Amino acid sequence: EAALSAVERVANIMAVELGWSEDAKAEQIIVARKYVESYAGRIPKKVGASLREATYEDLKDIFEAIDRDCNGFLDRTELGELAESLGFPLSDEELDEAFAEMDTNMNGRVSLQSFEAWWNRAGDSTFHRRLSSELSLGGTNAEDIRTMGGGVFLG
Repeated sequence: EAALSAVERVANIMAVELGWSEDAKAEQIIVARKYVESYAGRIPKKVGASLREATYEDLKDIFEAIDRDCNGFLDRTELGELAESLGFPLSDEELDEAFAEMDTNMNGRVSLQSFEAWWNRAGDSTFHRRLSSELSLGGTNAEDIRTMGGGVFLG
């Protein structure tokens, strides 16, 4: 709530400082509100938590991108190809471990529902950390924030 209530005030300041037109300011306010509403911060305890709708859609898009054969499930090969394409190839042992984290019913495939559950609970696994790092927006400290873009809310 605090972030949403600050959006317009920050936009007013930025509009003055950066010389935005009223149209540019209105556009930035819309984009910033969508961003803040989709983020909602970290979930302190992921066990039993579920993703909010906006975040769920992002996760669904990720799942569908990984599901190369479009059968509605992820398999071990697709997971290995994903890691390879993101620049962190997994050994057979690491791939087995990563896939086992997702394939909790051990049927050799991972549904979107299982992927979502894994995403919400697997914050401490090496594969989860690597994947979420590769898919993150960045900005983990003050220096990152200063260098992340040129005078707009979101880069």
